[in-house]
Amino acid sequence: MKFFRPLVSLLLLLAASSSFAVSTTYTEKADKVRFEQYAPGDATLVLWRLPTPGVSTFPLSDGSAGSCKNINLPTSTTVGNRFLSLYMFVKTNDSTYFVQYDTTTCNIISFGMDG
Repeated sequence: MKFFRPLVSLLLLLAASSSFAVSTTYTEKADKVRFEQYAPGDATLVLWRLPTPGVSTFPLSDGSAGSCKNINLPTSTTVGNRFLSLYMFVKTNDSTYFVQYDTTTCNIISFGMDG
């Protein structure tokens, strides 16, 4: 009985830690994604990975294939506009951008460009 309480505590700790979000960051050229906005006026902007949207996955920060076939921007028109502005800038200037996303929910946490 003396070992029962620490064992239960350990199991609860392990179960709780498995539900934490894991994020990753990837960097690439702007010609690797396709955008979709599903309904007029809908603030949700979805990015699909090229060359085969719906099949190709976004990479993890170590370069391996992730499990997200699409990633979503937060449902805010302002954030969507800022991302599209950044995207057009890096595409026009042949630069790279980065996106940090949650590998569990496939939601974008942060985005930007270096230099």
